[in-house]
Amino acid sequence: MRRFAIALGSLLLTTGCGSQSTAPESRSAGIPLSISGQQTQTVSAADTSSKKTLSQFPEAVQQLLKKANSAVIAGQNGVAIEALSQSIGVSPDDASLFRMRADVYVLHGENASARVDFSTAIRLAPDNADNYNYRGYFLMSQGLPKEAAEDFGKAIQLNPAHAAALNNRGLLALTNQDYRSAEADFSKAIDGDRKFADAWNNRGFARLKLKQYEPALSDLQQALRIRENYVTAFNNCGLVHMEQEKYDDALTAFSRAVELEPMDMRWLSHRRAALLKLNRFVEAQKEGAKLEWLEQLNQLSQQASHNAQNPSAWIVRGKHLMNGSQYGAAIQDFTRALIVSPGNPDALTGRAAAWMATGDLQKAMLDCDESIVLRSSQEAHSLRGDLWMLLKNSDNAINDFETAGRFDEQVAVAYENRANDRREAGQVDDAKSDLERAKEIRNAMLDREDRSQPPQTAEGFDPGSTVK
Repeated sequence: MRRFAIALGSLLLTTGCGSQSTAPESRSAGIPLSISGQQTQTVSAADTSSKKTLSQFPEAVQQLLKKANSAVIAGQNGVAIEALSQSIGVSPDDASLFRMRADVYVLHGENASARVDFSTAIRLAPDNADNYNYRGYFLMSQGLPKEAAEDFGKAIQLNPAHAAALNNRGLLALTNQDYRSAEADFSKAIDGDRKFADAWNNRGFARLKLKQYEPALSDLQQALRIRENYVTAFNNCGLVHMEQEKYDDALTAFSRAVELEPMDMRWLSHRRAALLKLNRFVEAQKEGAKLEWLEQLNQLSQQASHNAQNPSAWIVRGKHLMNGSQYGAAIQDFTRALIVSPGNPDALTGRAAAWMATGDLQKAMLDCDESIVLRSSQEAHSLRGDLWMLLKNSDNAINDFETAGRFDEQVAVAYENRANDRREAGQVDDAKSDLERAKEIRNAMLDREDRSQPPQTAEGFDPGSTVK
């Protein structure tokens, strides 16, 4: 359940299986398959026709629900669980409260408690089809397809037009490669809710697997008319075009998916496949490099999640994000490192570099200064030198570059800039000295480049090649 269940909007408590939710990925599909409720659902204390607004709860429960909602938004799931537990104490026979707490238990990783609450909601409101669908979704996410199928079947028995349960049962059929049954359930879901974008997308995918390419494309285009930025529908359009050998169209569709979610390896992999089919090998090679970077990021993410109290895990991941120009995410990782290790100089220097890349020079300077006070390092002084250059303070920049032992084109430019400042101030000799220093640095760089060149050999002979 990607989105939380009790975000208060228009005084309606939205349900757990929202239209943006995704199921565990079907490996045969290579895409996330949508597990969704109807576009706008509400919690119901009795049956699917009884939509309960916030004002229908007792006053004390209303306040607790608001507290729980705010806590989840802030990532404080424990606080939300406590607030919902208190609301259950006030209204112990309200099935919707147990269902909402179950959703938070899932977010908190307490799956056993979540299952108990889902079951309690069903016991309190046994004729509510939604509650069976919610528990079925949960059981499916836990890898229990048989139990999930029973719940979806019960929901459909109570409400034959229950679009969400029909859609979810269709997904179970997809995972079993029973594409005919899946198509039938998705069709019924669409009949129950013509604006159910996920059902259109999923039927399109089932029809793709049945090699019904034109009907599949029609379904996917309808999903995109309902939800114009539906990334999986764009991806699936691309898959249909690939089967039809319409590689230009496939590339367009995959590119749109990448544009919407640039960090998802699946879309990049599919776009790379289209580029290879079009013999655009240079671009395909670049996609391959992105995929390698993302694969490394996934590995670092797993390491960080397993070692969340180790600042080095977040710092390494932050630096990798910097290499991929993901500066906002890098700032978050360096901040995480500082939360578990306040005053960590490496985290401060890394975050300063990220702030500088985003253009926030003031925050970058503050982090750099703090890092240097805690532990003077070449990296921090070098970075602060670059910051002074951006702030057009060549004198301070040179001081930091010299402390860092840095000699490159940026340092030469710093001396030239200071020479101009000194010339304007009438300090002719000092300006001349700075220009000479800039020349010395560039000459030293040229000498270093010459020494790094391999010795000249006879024409056409590569010393690294094998003579046959």
